[in-house]
Amino acid sequence: MPAKILVVDDSKLVTDIVKLRLEMFGFQVRLAHSGEAALAAIAQDVPDLMVLDVQMPGIDGYEVCRRLRDDPLLDDLRIIMLTSSDDKRAAFEAGVDDYLNKDIDLLNLPNRVKMILEM
Repeated sequence: MPAKILVVDDSKLVTDIVKLRLEMFGFQVRLAHSGEAALAAIAQDVPDLMVLDVQMPGIDGYEVCRRLRDDPLLDDLRIIMLTSSDDKRAAFEAGVDDYLNKDIDLLNLPNRVKMILEM
């Protein structure tokens, strides 16, 4: 069964590109366009991995990550922050497993997803 990935970004263009890229590698992809929608989606069906943006209206990616890390039932959920933000330290302090820059690392995303899932 393919790994389930939740992609969270307020930009439909970004989510569509990431979804297409990950589906090319056989992943099952769902989309959310806000932090609130991401938390609701996870409450319905926990993915294997989440690709998360930082800057979103409402609940930002850091807060989404902190809330998920506070839930002991979600210990196995892997989180990759894919963002144009340069604050890697804040991302890792919030609890991400990996950090990628949208402008540089998008093509490498499927390989990083595979690597994180194998950890």
